[in-house]
Amino acid sequence: MASRSGTPLPGVPVELTSFVGRRQDLAAVRQLCGIARLVTVTGIGGVGKTRLAVRVAGELRRAFPDGLYVVELAALTDPSLLPHAVLDALGVQDQPTRPPLTVIAEHLRSRHMMLLLDNCEHLVDAVAELADHVLRGAPEVRILATSRQALRIAGEYVYPLSPLPAPHPETTIRPGTALQYPSVMLLVERSTAVVPDFALTPENEAAVVRLCQRLEGIPLAIELAAVRLKVLTVEQLVSRLDDRFELLSEGSRNLPRRHQTLQALIDWSHDLCDADERTLWARASVFVGSFALDALETVCTDEALPTAAVLNTVAGLVDKSIFQREVTEGGARFRMLETLRSYGQDRLTAAGQERELARRHRDWCLEMVERAGDEWVGPRQQEWASRLELDHANIRRALEFCVSEPGEARAGLRLAAVPWLWGATSHLNEGYLWLRRTLALDEEPSHERAWALATAAYVATFERNLEALHTLPEEALALAQQLDDPAAIAYAKHVLGTGRALGPDPGSAIPLLTEALQGYLDCGVPAQYPDSLLIELAAAHLFHGDIDIAADIVDRLLEQCTANGDLWNLSYALWGRGYIAVLRGQPETAEEDLRTALRIKQQLHDTLGVAFALELLAWAAVHRDAERSATLFGAADRLWETVVGSPHLADQRKEHEAIARAQLSGPAFDLAFGRGRGADTETIVTLALGDSTPPVGAATPSTPAVSLTRRQREVAEMVAAGMSNKDIAARLVISLRTAEGHVEGILTKLGFTSRAQIATWMSQQEADER
Repeated sequence: MASRSGTPLPGVPVELTSFVGRRQDLAAVRQLCGIARLVTVTGIGGVGKTRLAVRVAGELRRAFPDGLYVVELAALTDPSLLPHAVLDALGVQDQPTRPPLTVIAEHLRSRHMMLLLDNCEHLVDAVAELADHVLRGAPEVRILATSRQALRIAGEYVYPLSPLPAPHPETTIRPGTALQYPSVMLLVERSTAVVPDFALTPENEAAVVRLCQRLEGIPLAIELAAVRLKVLTVEQLVSRLDDRFELLSEGSRNLPRRHQTLQALIDWSHDLCDADERTLWARASVFVGSFALDALETVCTDEALPTAAVLNTVAGLVDKSIFQREVTEGGARFRMLETLRSYGQDRLTAAGQERELARRHRDWCLEMVERAGDEWVGPRQQEWASRLELDHANIRRALEFCVSEPGEARAGLRLAAVPWLWGATSHLNEGYLWLRRTLALDEEPSHERAWALATAAYVATFERNLEALHTLPEEALALAQQLDDPAAIAYAKHVLGTGRALGPDPGSAIPLLTEALQGYLDCGVPAQYPDSLLIELAAAHLFHGDIDIAADIVDRLLEQCTANGDLWNLSYALWGRGYIAVLRGQPETAEEDLRTALRIKQQLHDTLGVAFALELLAWAAVHRDAERSATLFGAADRLWETVVGSPHLADQRKEHEAIARAQLSGPAFDLAFGRGRGADTETIVTLALGDSTPPVGAATPSTPAVSLTRRQREVAEMVAAGMSNKDIAARLVISLRTAEGHVEGILTKLGFTSRAQIATWMSQQEADER
């Protein structure tokens, strides 16, 4: 029977076609998942293991109150990165001082959930070790895996997935009964999608049955064959397949029969592509995960495949089911099934172009990351954060090339040394891993090495990697001074000062951070570096007890980020202002800033920032709503298990938590605290933003009152009057970029997404004032 795809699962592409002919398999695997904690679906490539596992998981997800998490492993080639991939899927930040397997097991220990590990065959030993560790340490976690081979560990139940049932060649099929076979049903459905007027008729039924027999029920083979019906009749298709299989059996007698069938179909699909399509198929195999059109145009083109030909070539490969198209927030992207990507890689290797394309791919990743750095501060920041997350697997592959190919480590240093790349995509520990690898391979004094040392120290600071903090910052500063590199000197002092700000003597950080700030201004480094430094300088003053000085720095940063469009650091400035308001006994003012900061952090997927904001919102609520405060304390407590905060905040937390506990009875506090710890982040963020807060972007009369600065109010009035950013810049005699930054800051502060919403809000404000 065919059934429509259900709710999409995180990490797995949405099913775009119906699910055909697996009713018995579905029931059997569901039953196994009910009695076994590890079920592995095995089978040849193209047999439908992933589709079945995704469907089973979707139907079982309600049985797991703590959720279902999908870890796609096809794009992962380094077994040492497997735990990091799992932590990414779980939304848990690595802890560099503890083994990642231990972090995973502890996170899962008390949870009742399912992990779906997809495409395990090339990492089978590492997956087996991880699965064993999880199953022993987390008794309520179940694992569903897909692999071409079993994991072979204790407690594993293996379900071999066979191809779809097809008529046996010696079986006589009564006319009109062929649709009882799932393989025939799949072929008819896919053929109808390709040729809308296709139908199973008495005239073509025998040929359809013969075709399904020849394809041996392999779903991928059926899907590839169905595409051919655009230009061939079923009878012609059968005849041509017979010829192909005969040739294949003569040339590849050592292949299992079903592998011969699939190989023949892919070979034929390849032969039916034109020259440009064959070239792009092979070259696009250098990408892992998904990829965008502009990436193909950059990496895969030359005289043989000009840029102008790529769009039509992509359309042809989508039409032939070689590329799959998917739509993301950033636009259309494409991917290949792993079986087809592997075929393309074999073709690329046979052509002797694998190394050249891998270098082009690395160069594209490096250019993308550096361009994102140039445009990070401005209206495209959120767009770049999303793009880098989408291309994380490609960046990882580029770094693998840098550490495995002789002479390429210097480029790896450049790529790994971009600090916001790891922070903004919540891959801090993985970033540290790549930094250590590339630093070990290129020990020659250079600007790139000095910058990479400082970035490694910066990452270690926020993960409280004490061993690294004792050596890396000083090493980075010494090398920068040896090279007489002013920008690297400023960066090293910035990192050294940040570490001290979080240490026992925050006052000692102030001179270092002040010197670093001046160095940044003298060198003209990108704005995100001085912006980040200012919030760390403000924190150093706060932890040292200089609240008024910290307030001045935060106000300066707010003005700066509002003007330049740096949302990331704007959210930290708002957090800092909220922190100061709490310390000054102004909880209502604090909540307003902290909620605005939280909205931005949620949009930018800043896990550490969300934890910081929830923590202070709990402090702000202690006197006004102790139960809500206790719930937020519980939520923040859970997040602090996945990210590393400040010891100074931890000390102050105890004081505020004691106040909340005193406001409630002990059991009531514990109940609310437990409720917060058990809630998912999305639920708790909704609570923290207030029950009456509408979704971001909803301009309604219930939109919370916020305070715009005088300049923001002026700009908002011009937006409401229909003026463009260019018109606003001319009216106020400011740069276009500054005008864009003001508008972006207003949108963020109000929680809106369009200029029309600003105009509506202004009208409401004017009506209220009247």
